[in-house]
Amino acid sequence: MALEHRLLIYVFRQRVGGLEYLVERRWPAQEYSWSPIPAEVGYCESIESATRRSMADPWHAPPPERLVDLRVCGHLTVGDLDLIDWGIGYRVRSSWEPRAAELGVRAELVWQPLPIVMGLLEDEAARRALFRLHVAAAE
Repeated sequence: MALEHRLLIYVFRQRVGGLEYLVERRWPAQEYSWSPIPAEVGYCESIESATRRSMADPWHAPPPERLVDLRVCGHLTVGDLDLIDWGIGYRVRSSWEPRAAELGVRAELVWQPLPIVMGLLEDEAARRALFRLHVAAAE
């Protein structure tokens, strides 16, 4: 059985109206739902270094103002593949804007406050991780 570790990066920023969270939906939209930013963890790579690498390339994100270990781990088995998802928060400066065209994928990106993002995320584990981040970010 193959084992694959992935990241779910919850990108957030502080704005005048409060915290905003970045979510993406890849195309075709009917096959993908809204999610935090997915990324891969390389062999012998830490969650923190994989997060920094994944946000630097291809996102061109600045170094994080804060990383938040959400201490959540999702597990999904698909046939002979075990997928392990690690959640981590990545705070960016309030003026940073990603550009989907630079990513090499077709995706829709939106910044939204917590109540709206909670409605966009279909995955219950992602909603729990987002709420955990929201509480931790307010500290």
